[in-house]
Amino acid sequence: MDVKEIKSVFSACGFSLDEDKVLLYQRYLRMLRQENKKHNLTRILEPRAILEEHFCDSLAGLFVKPEKEVRLLDLGSGAGFPGVPLKIFVPEIKLYLLEAVRKKIIFLSRLVRELGLKNVTLWQQRAEDLGRSHYRENFTWVTARAVAPLAVILELALPLVQEGGIFCSWQGPKAFWELERAGDILLRCGGKLKNVRSYRLPFCGKKRLIMIFEKVAKTEGRFPRRSGIPQKRPWFNKNI
Repeated sequence: MDVKEIKSVFSACGFSLDEDKVLLYQRYLRMLRQENKKHNLTRILEPRAILEEHFCDSLAGLFVKPEKEVRLLDLGSGAGFPGVPLKIFVPEIKLYLLEAVRKKIIFLSRLVRELGLKNVTLWQQRAEDLGRSHYRENFTWVTARAVAPLAVILELALPLVQEGGIFCSWQGPKAFWELERAGDILLRCGGKLKNVRSYRLPFCGKKRLIMIFEKVAKTEGRFPRRSGIPQKRPWFNKNI
């Protein structure tokens, strides 16, 4: 896609880009489509769909532009969503990409290098282990896009958010039902639902929902539980 077409897609989604950012998204698009043939990074392959359903959808998490230094941790980053599109749009962000799968880390490493992005750290690690390290409650902003059910992702993400920080979770159509079941783990991990952003992507018409949680208290020391346990035994309200 040329520069004009890329600008028009972002504009339709409510985002205005300067020339430098358009060129970065264009290179990202090309790399993603090329590397997808080898690494199966996404099922969405049509260029405009990638721009809309991956890049613009990632930017929807930018409900306010940061006014101070932001340390953004993207959990289960995969092909870089939402962290890398956010970093391109707001270069001042200090970005940390967490991904357990080696082939995806290799792609992300090459992507960061090819795009010339600065202040980006990549970790091949599990969130449970990071949450019990010295990085616990260390990040201003944590994101997770279609990573796990809400009860699971709350246990993985909130222990990494500093008090006063936020966690943005892209959720599916069962989000509010999942939230009811996850009330206890939300409380124990020190989180509080701050806002819900729902929107519709303009070209494909798909509905999207982002839950925004504020870290209002410290996470209980027992969380996150050891690697693999949050996924195997989600902490639903019945566990009280």
